Amino acid sequence: MSQGVCSPILLADLIGSICLIVLSALCLKESKAIVRKEPENFLYGYMQWLIIALFAFSLSRSLGHIVKHFLWYEGLLSFWKDLSPISGSINSALFILIASITVFFQKMKSVMERIEQDRQEIERISQELLRLNKETELLVSERTRAELALSIAHRIRNPIMVIGGLAKRLIKKGQFTADQLKKVELMIQQIESLENIVREFELIKGKEPSKIEKKELNDLINEIVESASSEAKSRGLDIEVRVEKGPIFVSIDADLIRFSLIECLKLIMDRSKHSKKIWILVKREKFGATVMICSLDLETCQQKTVADQKHDSLRRSGRGLGLSTVRQILRDHGGELRIEGRGDKIKIIIFLPFKIGTGKTWSVKKLK
Repeated sequence: MSQGVCSPILLADLIGSICLIVLSALCLKESKAIVRKEPENFLYGYMQWLIIALFAFSLSRSLGHIVKHFLWYEGLLSFWKDLSPISGSINSALFILIASITVFFQKMKSVMERIEQDRQEIERISQELLRLNKETELLVSERTRAELALSIAHRIRNPIMVIGGLAKRLIKKGQFTADQLKKVELMIQQIESLENIVREFELIKGKEPSKIEKKELNDLINEIVESASSEAKSRGLDIEVRVEKGPIFVSIDADLIRFSLIECLKLIMDRSKHSKKIWILVKREKFGATVMICSLDLETCQQKTVADQKHDSLRRSGRGLGLSTVRQILRDHGGELRIEGRGDKIKIIIFLPFKIGTGKTWSVKKLK
């Protein structure tokens, strides 16, 4: 019996079992130290749980081998026959646990990757919102400056034109003495100086750098359709455009209006469940131009319907910024957004004035 205990195979098995327990315990200790440094790391968490399961397996298997050899040495091998199924069940359960941890964390890995992608997308949207906010603030400042300059110029020009006209008529009649004539001429000079000041007010808008420029609306629509055509084809949609024959120039921040039109177009694309064609209709109005985006048939798109004002919360699928942002951008341009219909049978109408700061109510009047 002692010869069996000292056999090389038996010694290798006992030493190997003890070494397995020691090594797995050291690995568990090291994994805890790593996780303690960076507890939020997903992969470190997986490593720790896997090593805990492996440590439990090494403990169960190694102790089983040691106990087996001890019972065999003591001549109590019959007891091992009773313990063997229990030891085997524990080992099998630990195998299942190791596999379960691996499968679980594999699934969680895809979830964490999706969370990371969403985080990056949120950061991108935040940066986009910050950029849009800065551009919108610049736009509002410029529009306010233009409206203020035009208002002041208009209020000053009217009285000086009246005064100047009366003074010139009096000079023509020749009813002044030489001294009085000098004073009237001096008054006319001052009136001309005031007129020059008024012109400077009107030029305030052009003295500072601005992103507002005259843009041909038909060309802008064609650019947007070209950029969205690949996505439309992937959804089985066809975009049809009808524009005015002549050019339509509007004063806009091209980047902001391009973003707004694309957002509206994609929202219509998301809601085109029963239609394979999207219409974009551009029409010249008295004080500006309208752009209608509609996925219904052409005749229905051109019909006047009652506007439903409960659409501010509409968003396109995915991570769109929503129509509230679009509406604010258009208002800052002196334009307006209107949505007609319900569900997937909606059409979006956008009004853009020819020039920013020329009036606040024209767009509302045209759309009502």
